[in-house]
Amino acid sequence: MKVSVVVCTKNSEKTIKRCLLSVKAQDHPIHEIIVVDGNSEDRTLDIVEKIGVDKIVSDEGRGLGYARQLGAKIASGNLVCFIDSDTWSPSWWLREMVKHMENDEELVGIQDIYWSLGFNLTSRLEAYFFNVSTFKVVARGIGPATGIENSLWRRWLFERVKFDPKFRLLEDLDFLYRVNSAGYKTLRVPYIYHIHFPRVSLKESYEQYRYRGYFTQLFLRKHGLKEKNLLVETLIAIPSALRNSLLALFIERSIGSLPVFATSLWKRAAFLSGYCLARLEDRDRLKRKRHSL
Repeated sequence: MKVSVVVCTKNSEKTIKRCLLSVKAQDHPIHEIIVVDGNSEDRTLDIVEKIGVDKIVSDEGRGLGYARQLGAKIASGNLVCFIDSDTWSPSWWLREMVKHMENDEELVGIQDIYWSLGFNLTSRLEAYFFNVSTFKVVARGIGPATGIENSLWRRWLFERVKFDPKFRLLEDLDFLYRVNSAGYKTLRVPYIYHIHFPRVSLKESYEQYRYRGYFTQLFLRKHGLKEKNLLVETLIAIPSALRNSLLALFIERSIGSLPVFATSLWKRAAFLSGYCLARLEDRDRLKRKRHSL
């Protein structure tokens, strides 16, 4: 099976070299490496060109939904492997992923787990929350895929179920909802892993959670699912933050419970601000539509 590796990136000068070198170090043959760039304004493309890949294309700044579909479209391998630009994968990673696809013809996609590693307080706090989530995945064992980051897919799937370009973020949530609803078989295995390097900027981290809130509302509205109760979400913010901070006393003492408590609150605040913005925009859209009738 020929594997096309697709790396979607934007302003990733701090992590893209580590990512691409780990891709090139895989002990399973790679048919091609494709980098889809989101109009990077730093040295990302210079680093990519210096390391050398097979194809570099631009998503014209249209976001991850468009970028992933573009990468899958121009890929020529039987399998499409999405690798996030802020990750590092061990040399055996692709070999083990491909084995699953070769041994199960019904399997359309497989995802691994990740362990996060931070280098400053912001990224260490982010890593803490990511790793708590990973522990829960490991405890559940093998299950269906829940994300696209560092995953492997049969290329024909992207002709039947396409990424929605409206989702600049959480494109995987929307994509996998439709894949699972169509009855396709996917897996997330807890014994294959990669290393993830969270954002080191507090501003970038805040914006990421704000976007998550925005596109969560878009996802729920698109599929007619029950929307979040904003009053309940606000009321549970402090108890949830207290729980997370107490857990930190036992799980990750080096970062302390107070920073974890504060981070829990501002993450929820960022998420809810994005969610509310999307809801207000939808109400304005419906109001304009009624006036135009």
